[in-house]
Amino acid sequence: MRFLFVLITCLGFLSASSAQSSLRGVVIAGDTKKPIALANVFLSNTSVGTITNDNGEFVITQFPAGRFDLVVSCIGYEAYITTLQSAQLPAQLQVVLQPKVNILQEVIVAPYEKNGWEKWGKFFMDYFVGTSENAAQCKLKNPEVVRFRYNQKDKIIQAFADEPLVLENRALGYVVKYELKTFAYDYNTSIFYYQGYPFFEDMETGRSRVENRWKRNRADAYYGSMMHFMRSLFRNELIDDGFEVRKLIKVSQAEKQRVKDLYNARIRPGADGRIIISDSLIGNGNRDSAEYYKKVMRQPEKMNVLINQVLPGDSIAYGIDSFTAGLFFPDHLQVIYKYKQVPAAYANSNPMSVHPKSPLLSEIYLTNRKPVSVLANGSFFEALDLIASGYWGWWEKMATMLPFDYKPPARIPDGK
Repeated sequence: MRFLFVLITCLGFLSASSAQSSLRGVVIAGDTKKPIALANVFLSNTSVGTITNDNGEFVITQFPAGRFDLVVSCIGYEAYITTLQSAQLPAQLQVVLQPKVNILQEVIVAPYEKNGWEKWGKFFMDYFVGTSENAAQCKLKNPEVVRFRYNQKDKIIQAFADEPLVLENRALGYVVKYELKTFAYDYNTSIFYYQGYPFFEDMETGRSRVENRWKRNRADAYYGSMMHFMRSLFRNELIDDGFEVRKLIKVSQAEKQRVKDLYNARIRPGADGRIIISDSLIGNGNRDSAEYYKKVMRQPEKMNVLINQVLPGDSIAYGIDSFTAGLFFPDHLQVIYKYKQVPAAYANSNPMSVHPKSPLLSEIYLTNRKPVSVLANGSFFEALDLIASGYWGWWEKMATMLPFDYKPPARIPDGK
């Protein structure tokens, strides 16, 4: 099975301020102009959040350094999302929530699937939560809010939820409330993409043994993850942290078709009926020989060329400002994390291509050939601009997701 996943101080020579500020605001209803009490206010993909009081007021006393999506939600209203920078917080933020407009299912051109959860529930859990050992300890508390649409023509399955999903993750010790915005799987390309706004709450337990297990599992989820990679990239410490990055060139079918077209253009019949191939055609300033054509035509439909040279972080990224690094590379990148071996569940799901006890191997590429912005906490944007496959395509799901304010313990990786 092939796993593709989308979805969000610089490089050692710039530093990010650790100062924290407060964010104050008020939430009112768009129709009545009255304050909304008990609205959820949180920074997406963190454990930083609060609720509004009876006057619709809220305070986030310690707004962490960096760029975050602020999410305000309440049942019966459309979620409000805005991006805020810690260095440019407003003195008082006014949030207006608009009531949701109920649209009759009958007037929707593409209706929801009947008995959608029975048909697509396992598929949704496998791709949204994952199939790792952690996933077996996760439970979606409100599956009834998830609805599905399947486009048979385009072979795309989508999931929707009008209320936040509530996921209990007993492997990592979090209750995650997730504002789902997009969930789509394309059977034609095998590309899966989901986007949303999670809020992490620590589960409570009075047992030190359980707390220690959560700490160990969180550390295990972190090391070798995309968050770990992006944080290491930001500090320009990829190699020191155990990541080996190499350039990966993929020769596509388009190149093979180009060769076919040129090859056919050079064929002419000889006087005795034989086919003669001219070796003198010059196109676009470059001479293509018949031997090159034959070589390319013998190649498989897609060919990977790995450049066996480990790249340092500052060869693929650069400083944008004191809070942001830019990640850019023209081809694909192969990323190996050498201090961990692939989990058994991953090897079992890919028996033909993944060897047990091998290091973690992933691939990434930029879909729009433009830089991705990376922050010190490991977040990056825009999520659609980067797709991961291999180990990360399998691993980076809700069962293994950590909040961006997570701080890992000091650790000497195995084998180092």
